[in-house]
Amino acid sequence: MRRFALLLLIQTAYTGLQLHAQTFLKMVQPLRTEINTSSARQYISGRTCVGCKVLLNNDSIYVYPNGVFALKRDLKPGKTTLVLSSIDSTGKFVSRTYHCYYNPPPPLRVTPSFRIDYVTISPKTNTTLSAGDTLRVRMKGYPGGNASWFNGTPIPELPAAQTSGIAGFYQGYYVLTEADSLLDGKINVSLKYKGQTAVLPGTFRYTFQRNTQLTARTIDDQTYLTISPDGDRLGPEKMGYLDRDVLLHITGREGSHYRVKLSNSQSAYIPESLVDTTTVAEPAPQSIVNEARVWSDKQFDYISVGLADKLPYLSTQEVNPGKIIVDIHGAISEPGFLPATQSTGEISRIDWQQTAPDVFRIAISLAHKQPWGYKVFYADSNRLTIRIKHQPASLQLKDLTIAVDAGHGGGNVGAAGAMGVAEKQLTLNLAMLVKVALEEEGAHVITTRVSDVFVDNQARLYNYRQLDPDLLLSIHMNSSVNPVDVKGTANYYKYPFCEPLNRYLHNRLLETGLADFKNNANFNFILNMPTEMPTALIETLFLSYPEDEIKILDENFRLLLADKIVQGLKDFLQDAGK
Repeated sequence: MRRFALLLLIQTAYTGLQLHAQTFLKMVQPLRTEINTSSARQYISGRTCVGCKVLLNNDSIYVYPNGVFALKRDLKPGKTTLVLSSIDSTGKFVSRTYHCYYNPPPPLRVTPSFRIDYVTISPKTNTTLSAGDTLRVRMKGYPGGNASWFNGTPIPELPAAQTSGIAGFYQGYYVLTEADSLLDGKINVSLKYKGQTAVLPGTFRYTFQRNTQLTARTIDDQTYLTISPDGDRLGPEKMGYLDRDVLLHITGREGSHYRVKLSNSQSAYIPESLVDTTTVAEPAPQSIVNEARVWSDKQFDYISVGLADKLPYLSTQEVNPGKIIVDIHGAISEPGFLPATQSTGEISRIDWQQTAPDVFRIAISLAHKQPWGYKVFYADSNRLTIRIKHQPASLQLKDLTIAVDAGHGGGNVGAAGAMGVAEKQLTLNLAMLVKVALEEEGAHVITTRVSDVFVDNQARLYNYRQLDPDLLLSIHMNSSVNPVDVKGTANYYKYPFCEPLNRYLHNRLLETGLADFKNNANFNFILNMPTEMPTALIETLFLSYPEDEIKILDENFRLLLADKIVQGLKDFLQDAGK
């Protein structure tokens, strides 16, 4: 039924063009006819009736057999008029006139009169700081002056050789001390020259954290740390997830993120909404690791160590040979700590290491070259436990559970190409084809959705962390503002132990003839984040690229994609078993 619905949707998109032989222009971009831009390049894409001709300023434009067109034009500074026309076989035409105003950034020039042009102070947000933190300033103003800022600290002028030959850039930094505890508000920057003084405040407010014992506790096991408070459309880059009630020491704040001290040499950030804060009268007792437990059951191996409190941790992995590395921040080991370990199903060796005065590392070598997933959590009060999944007894698809996630759904439509078929429809159709193909191999398949419904990404993450499948595939389609040059198939993963799965899938998908948009590491997508199983984000192709869109709207090509995904899984499983 779902297959029929998508076929009907695609056929409607095509036959709608044929039934209305009268020419038209259905634009994807640009949607406005008055365009102010600082970019010299303008992309134009859309569709017209099948068989119609498209002209841009009387130049013929290539039109794909389905009526889609895509082009790029370089603009000259000032106003450029672009007239886009579509003409049918009877000579009837429609046109759309675009007025593009390209305003390139003005070239850098020496400030001609005494003034401060601008001031940039970092961090570039309202921030709470503490002793040892660094503020940075950059200012452009009249050259040859004496610049200063916080506490009268001079700001040196940079040599013109470092600023493209333009004099008048001043740059410096200041490291806060306990004596700066009265810091509260915007910071002024001043410039003096021959009796003249100019003053300009920075944009953001800075305060000093006077209480150094401010701590926080994570609110649930969906809490994560990030490397900074800033990020791209997927948010700040995540370092890893923590269990609930983990103790964090707050040393500052940038915007909506607290900065936390993990150890003397490493800090991280956490959204304020993910923690409860409190002020403590005394520091937490020191966590000395002096005993460990190692045991096994039919599915997992376990390692646990007792701590004085629930300390933060970070983990990573290695492949071939397989290894899982967990760093406990704030913990130290008893001198000569080297507990005996018993035989287990997956662990071949454990190295207990004090890698820094306040970082205790558990390096777990595995019996197989491919880690199959693990979970770090607190059990029995303050015992940190690492649960390591055994390699499946059989690496045949018929003996495995595969999760297949169809991206988007419901009100989250995703991208769409010029033909107008939404990504949410195509991901669902392809996911169902993959499901059928896997079930024909005997695999047990679990899915996020089997209809056009909205499923929150956090719910997807929570669900699959609980269900713990052997492998997780998330299927999407890509999109770009450049419909002319950007194309092809891509895979994305976060952790090193997920690279082989994505590589084998990607290599098979390239056999479809799609261009190579690479197998990309350290990607911040939410379903790349679980460590409980190897995961793959498959960005099948670019809906914005006309030839890719034509392919994905072809049922035979979607069947080919599903077949290649299954073959890629088999390749991965075969290699993992060697």
